[in-house]
Amino acid sequence: MRPVLFKLALIAIVAFVAGEAWGARLGWMTASALLLLYVIGFVVAIYRTIRWLEASQRRDAVDAPVGEWNSIAAVLYKARKTEAAYRAELDRSVTQLREVLERMPDGVVIVDAAMLIQWLNPMAEQHLGLTARKDVGLRLTNLVREPAFIDALTSSGDSVASVPVRLKSSRVVVLQTIPFSPTQTLIVTRDVSEADRLDTMRRDFIANVSHELRTPLTVLSGFLELATPTIPLSTQHLELMRTEAMRMQRLIDDLLVLSRLESTAAPSQEDHVALAPLVQRAVDLARALSAGRHEIRIEPMPADLRGAEREIESALTNLVTNAVRYTPAGGRIVVRAAFDTEGIALVVTDNGVGVAAEHIPRLTERFYRVDKSRSRDTGGTGLGLAIVKHVMLRHQGRLDVASTLGEGSSFSLWFPRQRVVLREPQAEPEPEPLVVS
Repeated sequence: MRPVLFKLALIAIVAFVAGEAWGARLGWMTASALLLLYVIGFVVAIYRTIRWLEASQRRDAVDAPVGEWNSIAAVLYKARKTEAAYRAELDRSVTQLREVLERMPDGVVIVDAAMLIQWLNPMAEQHLGLTARKDVGLRLTNLVREPAFIDALTSSGDSVASVPVRLKSSRVVVLQTIPFSPTQTLIVTRDVSEADRLDTMRRDFIANVSHELRTPLTVLSGFLELATPTIPLSTQHLELMRTEAMRMQRLIDDLLVLSRLESTAAPSQEDHVALAPLVQRAVDLARALSAGRHEIRIEPMPADLRGAEREIESALTNLVTNAVRYTPAGGRIVVRAAFDTEGIALVVTDNGVGVAAEHIPRLTERFYRVDKSRSRDTGGTGLGLAIVKHVMLRHQGRLDVASTLGEGSSFSLWFPRQRVVLREPQAEPEPEPLVVS
C-alpha cells in the first residue's frame, strides 16, 4: 500500500509545482497526464501479473511482475500453490478410497433417497448381477426384484441393519444398510453362500449321523426288550443284532477315517505302490461281495504310483464295491488304467443303473444318496465317496465321474504325473549254454 500512496503523493507534488510555475490550468493538465500514465501502468501491471500467474501454472517461461506487483503476485502464487497442494491431496485421497472400495471383498452400493444408484464397486456387480456402466442412475429395487432384498432395504429405516438374503442366483448375501447423509445410503453386501452351504452340510451331517445310528440302536434295544430270563433270543434275532452292530461299527470306522484324512493335508509316509497287486486285492473283495453275480475284469496296469498305499487301496476298493452294489446281476465291471499328458487314472467302469447329471456334483457329500430308498439295501455307510475325494486331494489328484442314467458309470482316480512310477522293462532271460557231453 505504501508504494501506491508514495506515487500518488509524488504526482500531487509535481502537479502543484507545475501549477505554481505555469498556472493552475497547466498544473491540472500535468496531474491528469501523470494519473493517466499511472492508471495505464497499473493496468499493464495487472495484466502482467495475471499472465505470470497463468504461465506459472502452465510452467511457461514469462517475466515476473515488477515493483509492488511482485509482492502481490508472490502472495497470490503462494495461495494458488497451497490450494493446488490441497486439491492434489484431496484427489489422492479420493483415488485411494475408490481403489480400496473397488478391491473390497464386500460389495458396496451408494444410493440416494429415491434408491437411485450413484456408485457401486465390482463386487456389488457380482453379488447383485448389476453393471455399473449401464445401471448407475437407475433404481436399485427395479433391478433386483427379490422380495426379501427389497424388504431388507425398506425395513431397516435409519438404523444399521444386517439381514441375510437368498437371491434367485442361489447366492446368499448378508445385506447391511448404513445411512451416512440425509439423502444417501451405503449398502454393503457380503457373500455368505459358502458359509451357508457348510452350515447346511453340518446340519445334514448331524441329522444323517443321528438317523444312521438310531436305526440299528432301535433294532438292538427292541430285541433286548424282548429278551427275558425265560424267553431267550432266537438265533435269527441274534444274527440281526450282530448285523446292526457291524453296521454301526462300519459307520464309526468310516467317520474316523474321514476325520483323519481331513485333519492332515498330505500322507505322513509315501511309498512305491505296485498297482497290479493293489488292484487285484480290491477286485478280490468286490468278487466276494458279488458272489458270482457280475463279470469283473482287470486290464493290465502299465505303471505304478507313489503315495500312501492303504489310502489308494481304500479309494479304489470303494469304487469297485460301489460298482458291484449299483450294477444289476449279470452286469459287467472293468478296472483299467488310462494315461493322458498330465498323469494316469485308475478307471472303474460298469453298465449299472447310472446316475442322473443333477446328482453327480453332490456324490462326494457325506451321506448323500441318489436313491434314499435303496440306502439300507446297498449296505454302504454313505461316506465312501467322501473318503475317496479326500484321499485324492491328499495325493494332488481328483475323482472324475461320468455317468448316464440307465446305461452305466465311469469313476476315475486321476493322479498327476509326478506320482506315476514307470516300470523298467524286464530283460529277457539269456538261453542256457548247450553242454555237449
